Amino acid sequence: MSCEWIPAPYEEFGDNDYGNHDLGDRPASQRIRYIVVHDTEGAWEGVLNMVQDPTYVSWQYTLRSTDGHIAQHVKAKDVAWHAGNWYVNAGSIGLEHEGFLTSPDTWYTEAMYRSSARLVTYLAKKYDIPLDRQHILGHDTVPGTTPATIPGMHTDPGPYWDWRHYFELLGHPSRPRAGRRARS
Repeated sequence: MSCEWIPAPYEEFGDNDYGNHDLGDRPASQRIRYIVVHDTEGAWEGVLNMVQDPTYVSWQYTLRSTDGHIAQHVKAKDVAWHAGNWYVNAGSIGLEHEGFLTSPDTWYTEAMYRSSARLVTYLAKKYDIPLDRQHILGHDTVPGTTPATIPGMHTDPGPYWDWRHYFELLGHPSRPRAGRRARS
């Protein structure tokens, strides 16, 4: 998978305070179980500036809206701080998609969906991650770590992210499941 390397800096500030991700040895030290889909709520250049700030959060990949170009910022072996939940961060890879959830027709382009699906397919195969909604998460479905952090924790990629189309591109289209009907 081809992508540009624009690293998120790792920096130690002293007193056990350090930058925007944890150095690790995944998957040897712990399994990567999830991929978390985000939108940036910002445009490409500004987002790249944020991920290069060692005092800000980080994620593994950013995908550009116009052409689906991919930039990698944190190696998969390291733990990026993107999900708002340490346990999900520790077992996931974060993908930020350039755009704003309130303007999906402008930002959520076919080029970006296709590029993202290729990246997710590659990562899922490499790390043995099932291609289903229990393992390919929206940031808005990442659970809070306490009941107080759950309400309004995250809203992206939002209600206009086309999950049905995305899973078709992943080669795992949604299928209706017949359930047992209660008899009266």
